[in-house]
Amino acid sequence: MLLKGLRVLDMSALLPGPMCSLFLADLGAEVIKIESPKGDMMRRFEICGEKSPYFEALNRNKKSVVIDLKTKEGKSSFLKLAKNADVIIEGFRPGKLNDLGVGYSAIKKLNPKIVYCSISGYGQKGHLKNKAGHDLNYASLSGILDVMSFFPFVPGVQVADVGCALIVAVSILAALIHRGRTGKGNNIDVSVFNSALSLINIHIAQRSVSKKSRTVLSGTKPCYNIYKTKDNKYVSLGAIETKFWESFCNSVSNRNLIKRQFDESAVQELRNLFMQKTQDEWLILNEKYDFCCEPVKQLNEVINDIHLNKSNAIISLNGVKQAGYPAIFSSFAAFKYQNAPKLGEHTKEVLSKLKSRKK
Repeated sequence: MLLKGLRVLDMSALLPGPMCSLFLADLGAEVIKIESPKGDMMRRFEICGEKSPYFEALNRNKKSVVIDLKTKEGKSSFLKLAKNADVIIEGFRPGKLNDLGVGYSAIKKLNPKIVYCSISGYGQKGHLKNKAGHDLNYASLSGILDVMSFFPFVPGVQVADVGCALIVAVSILAALIHRGRTGKGNNIDVSVFNSALSLINIHIAQRSVSKKSRTVLSGTKPCYNIYKTKDNKYVSLGAIETKFWESFCNSVSNRNLIKRQFDESAVQELRNLFMQKTQDEWLILNEKYDFCCEPVKQLNEVINDIHLNKSNAIISLNGVKQAGYPAIFSSFAAFKYQNAPKLGEHTKEVLSKLKSRKK
């Protein structure tokens, strides 16, 4: 595996940090999830049966070690682990780990090459650093909700948190490459809010020079929209390029529409047009003419898709379906997946090695 031999101590909880370390674990890193005696709160979130599917999906391929950082023994154990770690990920309030004696400055003295990444809502510095928040707050404050819809709503996907996880993963890997070249570690400060801003960078750029909020990507144009079909289902049309729009117009034998690709007044005309055929009929037409038309699927349809399961885009662990790692590498045949750990499942295994090393 690509990251074999890399040791990551993940002290974070909930979504951004664990999702980042999930990517690293899938790629072969040894990820040791450091949990308090109560465990990651995600373990108790949306319980189904005896487990949280959210926790299962975010924490596969990891080890769980329970350490109480508020105790002398717990702090000592963590510092010993940190001495031989490559990466530390944490998501505490700014300054909290410094108070406990396990912040970056303390770890750097033991391990100068450490890549220490702190995740917080608004960054480690500034007037908002101690402010609490969750994904919905960052999405609303950053303008993501404004970009998504003319009317604010609660997105089903945690856009800011997921975006932050990706930024953290890229930043850590960049710091590791830098360390390989220079021998120096890094202290990384990633805020979920700033990560959210980066996700809508093209929209920030557009709004900075234009007063127009109704763009091609906002669902106001006929060529890029969602349409209801005759059988009360929906399809998405993404015919932004001229060639795809012309293909669509040819498929419905209406070349008069070609010049109206971005004409908002044509949206209702297309709504009426799409109601004349079923979803399957539109998909068959798309197969023939290729105009970027796809069904709006229910998630259960996706989960049970034969091809996605066969290709391991969807995998099953401990009775829980989840998305597999989305890239394919030529250097190894397939990914290996293990169930998310039980709370403290690897405490004895990991900490006993510290004692034997001491001897």
